[in-house]
Amino acid sequence: MARPSSIRDETILNAAREMFLARGIQATTAEVAERAGVSEGTLFNRFKSKDDLFRLAMMSDGAASVPWVATVDARIGKGRVREHLLDLALQIIEFFRKLMPLMMMAMANPGPDGLPHVVNHPDPPPAVAIRKLTAYFEAECRAGRIRKTNPQILARAFLGGLQSFVFFEMLLKGRTPTPLTAEEFAKGHVSLLWSGIAPDARGPRARGKVADD
Repeated sequence: MARPSSIRDETILNAAREMFLARGIQATTAEVAERAGVSEGTLFNRFKSKDDLFRLAMMSDGAASVPWVATVDARIGKGRVREHLLDLALQIIEFFRKLMPLMMMAMANPGPDGLPHVVNHPDPPPAVAIRKLTAYFEAECRAGRIRKTNPQILARAFLGGLQSFVFFEMLLKGRTPTPLTAEEFAKGHVSLLWSGIAPDARGPRARGKVADD
């Protein structure tokens, strides 16, 4: 039975975003329709294809709708930075495992300028994610909770390593034994970065003395 047409597009897009993030490319339009409380026919009356639905769902709320991005600001100045990075790393790996197949689907249907619709946006989700991480590292650097460094380079290195792990995991799936689990890689990745950004335990006076020497 068809649901009322008063259901807003945003309700459908929210449902689509939840399903795509939860189930990845396996999410069906029937599941999205059920989550939104509309018929599948109503869904296709408003969105011409599954790819169109994905594009609009992932762009409409940007990266702010991604759980790990939404937690970044609240982590500033709280708890232990290294523990936050490990927690973020594991969440980001799971997110990329779901998102990467969707991105490949989007890239197979580019817009007029050759870019996937999901990134053909004034403020695409990847840019929001990098900006959030950059601001986080910059704030922790100012607070002395990590060493002075270029926060954007650190953000890109942190995020890029995790994306690379998922890419090769997907590329080599079923061909070779996975050399590392997500937990092993996340711990090693954070440990490697931490060796370069951990605050100097000697404190500012000792650092000043070394600089004077």
